[in-house]
Amino acid sequence: MAGYAPTKSVLLQVRRTLSFAREGHDLLEQKREFLVMELMHYVNRVRILEKEFLLKNATLRGAYARALLHGGIRPLIESGKSVRQSWRILIKETPVMGLNLPEAKIEKAGPPAFPAGMDGGAAFDELEHAVRDLLSTLVEMAAVKTAVWQLAREVKKTQRRVNALDRIVIPENEAMEKHIQDVLDESERSAFFVQKRIREGR
Repeated sequence: MAGYAPTKSVLLQVRRTLSFAREGHDLLEQKREFLVMELMHYVNRVRILEKEFLLKNATLRGAYARALLHGGIRPLIESGKSVRQSWRILIKETPVMGLNLPEAKIEKAGPPAFPAGMDGGAAFDELEHAVRDLLSTLVEMAAVKTAVWQLAREVKKTQRRVNALDRIVIPENEAMEKHIQDVLDESERSAFFVQKRIREGR
């Protein structure tokens, strides 16, 4: 309470601050609830993508095994050294409560460069397709996990602000409001008593 004169003007200022703090508290609570909902949505997407990753990884292993059976390890090694495929990562940002949450996918930057006379066959095509599918899921999962991290950090920051208002700013201003009001009431009672005694003395 030190440093604040118990006057009506200060009381009005404290009440304005208290009103603003309560309104801010309500808005931050709404923001926190919305962010938590978004966070749970993205966490669910991570779980789905992790399951997809496991399935596509199994598909890739199967395609790799069939490619081995098709021509052995040496053609795979040679094709891995010779074939060049460029990829482009496309990133799109979605604004959510002041955050820019990333979405990402990959696409081929051009056709694969095969050396002259090379014939990969169906087994090689299947393996290449499985690799592309797995890469696509990995890129998407990386973006979604980044969004989860951003949302979790913002939820934590918002919760700290809610706690500061709830435990410090609002209680302190409520106590200050009560203190000033009590002082003003006591001052009015004293003034009334003095005036009454003056009237009685006439």
